[in-house]
Amino acid sequence: RPATYMSPIPMPTTTPVRVAIVGGGLTGAAVGRALRRALPAESVVVWEGLAQLGGRMMTERTTVLGGATGLADSGAQYVTVTDDADVAEAHKPLYDSLAAAGVLVPMRGRIEGGRAADGGGTNYVAPQGVASIVERVFSMSSLSPCCSRRAAALRHVAARGEEARSRWELTSADGRCEQFDGVVVACPIPDMLALIDTGEGGAWLDGASGVGRADLTGVQYSSRYALTLFYPASAAAVFAAHIDWAARYVSKADDDAIVYLAHDSAKRGGEDGGAVSLVVHTSVPYGIRALKAAEPEESVLADLRARVGKLLPWLPEPESLVLRPWRVSQVRYPVALPGGAACLPLRPAAGGRAAPALVLAGDAFSPLGSRFDGCVQSGESAAAAVLAALVGT
Repeated sequence: RPATYMSPIPMPTTTPVRVAIVGGGLTGAAVGRALRRALPAESVVVWEGLAQLGGRMMTERTTVLGGATGLADSGAQYVTVTDDADVAEAHKPLYDSLAAAGVLVPMRGRIEGGRAADGGGTNYVAPQGVASIVERVFSMSSLSPCCSRRAAALRHVAARGEEARSRWELTSADGRCEQFDGVVVACPIPDMLALIDTGEGGAWLDGASGVGRADLTGVQYSSRYALTLFYPASAAAVFAAHIDWAARYVSKADDDAIVYLAHDSAKRGGEDGGAVSLVVHTSVPYGIRALKAAEPEESVLADLRARVGKLLPWLPEPESLVLRPWRVSQVRYPVALPGGAACLPLRPAAGGRAAPALVLAGDAFSPLGSRFDGCVQSGESAAAAVLAALVGT
């Protein structure tokens, strides 16, 4: 395994344990998959604050005229295998499993333009949308995440009587309260800090050596808007007559606000009677400016539709559309952890082997950053850190 993993994963003691994963995105799914190698399904609990899984691997779903189903990826667009040969080899079983299930397929459509950040690895798409990747990873681990359960408070509960270990008490926004022997927080850093600061976890971070609060608050995320337009299946012929790309990176000379267009239904190979979809991503400066100015969504929507109309003047009128503001999107530069680690375990400054495990994970902690392999790498590392803490190593 790459040096960024804490391996091999140890088997915990025979005493029943419970581990909570806060976040139902790709990192949370990777944590769950890794934990299930050592723990039964009933020992792993996943809380996701949104109504659907995926996090930034977001798939919009709708129904258009005639009953056709419309899908579109408004967050992550496609999966590019990392150029890091060791990590790629470590993750090959996961890629193979997803491909065997038809969840991932090689991208056949043409990408016009490009970006250096993608690297030279194989591009994959998800025929049923990128959210289906996360859903599948949870499913193959026999885990059933609890959606619409936002973690609102995390409190350290001291050991009682003969108990050898203290625990974490996790409380949801709707008042549900459960205790766990370990917690992995796998959500964007702003949400992560808000949660651990409700209890002792914030002090543990402040007392950490090597990496501290300033390093986390200094992480910058890109902010942008994603506009998704849905059309009836009959619009497929119009699209085919005008464009031959599945995705296009837009130059600043062509538009100073829009950076990416995706003929999303074609990108996923899904135009077989289903709805046609077009996804538009704005630039980060445009997103930051509009979000900071609290621009009304109606104004942003009108501006973006006018810009898209100039880029693609042949577009028919959409049947439905979704404007999604991504305040927290990709990580610009991940936290530089000691030794190239991919997660951040926290412990009280006073030490103590019986302290419950608390691990921070996500693309912000992986040296690979905001990409599929970065999230999986951090998830694997976080699971190993929790299991190591449970056996007192």
